[in-house]
Amino acid sequence: MKRVHKKFGVSDVEWFNRSVEEAHRDPVGMWQMIKAGRDGFGLSGVLLEEFVKDFIVEMIKGGAVPVIGDKTSRFGWSPILKYGDDPEAIADALIKDWNSLKVDPDVDGVWFAAQSVWK
Repeated sequence: MKRVHKKFGVSDVEWFNRSVEEAHRDPVGMWQMIKAGRDGFGLSGVLLEEFVKDFIVEMIKGGAVPVIGDKTSRFGWSPILKYGDDPEAIADALIKDWNSLKVDPDVDGVWFAAQSVWK
């Protein structure tokens, strides 16, 4: 499904691609993905979940991995390994975690970054 940003007029695919590029310089938070889907693309419910899943899968295929802030690590981020390495499975697990919390993640939650950012 092609989705178009309400304000900027770009497709979801272009939005994902720009975010993947950003993840090679600076982490992208899951909270930002949800906000983009809800506020930027006007999605809710299952459509928002599908958007976030597609977003996560594209981030991972583009070389980003789930990370969490970690003051003890050299660059302040550590990869989250518990989700495995299959993009679809990672996305499903993160969405399941999000739904179980019944609140959106915040800046203390999961982010996505390429190794060049956290390693």
